Amino acid sequence: MNKSYAVSYALNFLSFLFIDKEIEKKIETIYLFGSGARKELEKDSDIDIFIDCKEEREIEKRAKAAVERFYESKDYEKWKILKFTYPITIEAGELKNWEVKSSIEKEGILLYARKTPIFEKKERKILLTIKLPKEKKKYLHLTRELFGRKEKGYKEGALLQELHGEKIAANIIIIPKEESKKIIDLLNKEKIEYKFKEIFS
Repeated sequence: MNKSYAVSYALNFLSFLFIDKEIEKKIETIYLFGSGARKELEKDSDIDIFIDCKEEREIEKRAKAAVERFYESKDYEKWKILKFTYPITIEAGELKNWEVKSSIEKEGILLYARKTPIFEKKERKILLTIKLPKEKKKYLHLTRELFGRKEKGYKEGALLQELHGEKIAANIIIIPKEESKKIIDLLNKEKIEYKFKEIFS
């Protein structure tokens, strides 16, 4: 199992969680933990996600609704092709009060933080959700700029690869924060709508 799949899968889910605009300011941090973080996923494993927050019941309810939106999405259909469709399990509450605190501190992977955690030695990245254009010509131009050309015989570089970014879904990418300006400038130039969140990995 590719460990990056577990992280990418969890981040893809977060893009559906943060569709809810009010939820961001109520969450301190979000972690991937358990077998997914340890690279020990088995057939009956879950993707365990812990949301550090004060309003436990409300956040857990909203997060589970986001899980269902993710399961019903086109993004999830692409994960089916990769045969990576582990169920997502949500735990929510104040991390300091939970038994999993020591496990998360030891081996958890920080996916999101409202504030930069001083103790974390993680790379700051940007999760970009792009509204792809419907017009075919504009769509092809943008996707070739970002991801390169797939046609045989073409060797044009892709901006995402050049900036050491990662494609999570057709319209979701992750890039190092210090490299994000180049892609954001491109999106603004092409008048493409997008949303972004700062994450850590």
